[in-house]
Amino acid sequence: MTVFFLFLLSLTVGCLTTLFWVPGRDFGRGYFRTIALVILGLLGLAVAVLVFYPLEPFGRYAALGSTAMLVAVVAGFVYYGTIWREAWSISLWPAGVALVAAGIAFLTAGHASIPGLTPLPHRTLLVTVNLLASALLLGWSVSTMLLGHWYLVVPGLRFRHLVAFCQVLLGAVIARALTVGLSLTLASWVDPLVEPHPLRILIGLDGHGMFFWFRLMWGLAIPLLLALMSLSCAHRRANQSATGILYVLVMGSLIGEITALYLTLITGVPV
Repeated sequence: MTVFFLFLLSLTVGCLTTLFWVPGRDFGRGYFRTIALVILGLLGLAVAVLVFYPLEPFGRYAALGSTAMLVAVVAGFVYYGTIWREAWSISLWPAGVALVAAGIAFLTAGHASIPGLTPLPHRTLLVTVNLLASALLLGWSVSTMLLGHWYLVVPGLRFRHLVAFCQVLLGAVIARALTVGLSLTLASWVDPLVEPHPLRILIGLDGHGMFFWFRLMWGLAIPLLLALMSLSCAHRRANQSATGILYVLVMGSLIGEITALYLTLITGVPV
């Protein structure tokens, strides 16, 4: 259940980061209402996990994490209200508050939940950058897919928005791959006589290697290829082709990041 809770917060944070880069009047309130409802639904599920499941994801920082969750939910509802009224000039303020609060809750839960089962250099830094990169990949993949679909609803949208989102999405996939590579590099620096060794327990087939290589294929290799394909389609104004590709990319990202959270909680190595 901890994996599910962290996944919900990760996707929430990622979706919130996408709200600040497009003018509201270009898309209209429909697109932003859809994103806001996704965010509120994710936060609602996360709160339900806290309330109905005997889970303590924030550890000794329970008060901070719970308060941040409450602030994020309230700010999310305020943001939805500003979008409903099309108050574009003030809508980004509650979105910013929700992003900061959800980010605090996410990082607090991540650091409290991920165990230090093996020696790993710069563990705190690795956990932070991997969690943030995961959130960006999830959020931008879902939002870019929704944006591609939105061109079917509002055919007059300028294609530069889809191109820009696909470019950021490609950057998010590359950043996620780099953070995984950083974790593997630092894990390889650990004394080979140490047991359990962080690299062997992660990539060895006698450990969790089967899940790790599956995670690399579905969560990084396939999304990278699909991100390049969707960007090419966006440049050619083929939004329907881009949207179909992005649907598959979203599935790969979801599978990859859920598997990555599972591996991180089981091995203590953030991937």
